[in-house]
Amino acid sequence: MKIYLFRGVKRVRELWDANLEWCDGRDYAASATLRDLKSLDKVLDFIKSEKIYRMLDCGCGYGGLCAYISKRLAIDEVHGIDINEKRLHVARSRGIIAHKVDLNIQAFPFPSSYFDLVTSFGVIEHLIFYDNFLREAYRVLKKDGFFILSMPNLGSYVNRVALLFGYQPRDVEISQAFSPGIMPMYKKEQGIFHLHSATLRAIKELLTFYNFHIILTVPLMPTMTSSNKLYSSIMYALDKTIGRIPSLSRRIVILARK
Repeated sequence: MKIYLFRGVKRVRELWDANLEWCDGRDYAASATLRDLKSLDKVLDFIKSEKIYRMLDCGCGYGGLCAYISKRLAIDEVHGIDINEKRLHVARSRGIIAHKVDLNIQAFPFPSSYFDLVTSFGVIEHLIFYDNFLREAYRVLKKDGFFILSMPNLGSYVNRVALLFGYQPRDVEISQAFSPGIMPMYKKEQGIFHLHSATLRAIKELLTFYNFHIILTVPLMPTMTSSNKLYSSIMYALDKTIGRIPSLSRRIVILARK
């Protein structure tokens, strides 16, 4: 347990010590992807030889991941869309061209075949349905453009155990007031507004339906944020074993191409 806690603190310190000026407290708390940059980097390494001129991040939030990816891939023009104006304000202060868009229903304010890269991190599970978002993401991508999607996995080992013992999966919320029926390692007093997620099989089928060609699937293993040290230690061990299998991991990153 002590080893796990030391590693967790060390990893957080590394993020700050790396001079990633965008990685403030809000960004770190808001994105599980930021808590496992190693997995994201595997995907970015796969496309780093390609020249990316324009990027769009769907659900950009405060712009932390936009800034990280644009710096790592040397992207010239970075756009972000989000529904939260306060977060967009912070993103704009980081040089991101930010637009207010409801991904559930609105068309993206860009011409077709405009972007070399479209990304989405921890956003799709907040949508009512995924169709408008995926149609628009495909439309604004150039031919052979890349699409990176990060999301919770409904078929994760955690959710399978939860259902086995009659608990509600964390990423299928039924109330805005609190989160009833979830496993005891999570806090119940406040929802995280995850309307629903998808299994790896389902999201792959849906991406194929919308004409994306899947290239790579990587398990994402963010640090467990439970206040209970025992749960955190157990989850760390399980993530490093069972969680390495994409279909069972708690979160997944998919790289696809138009």
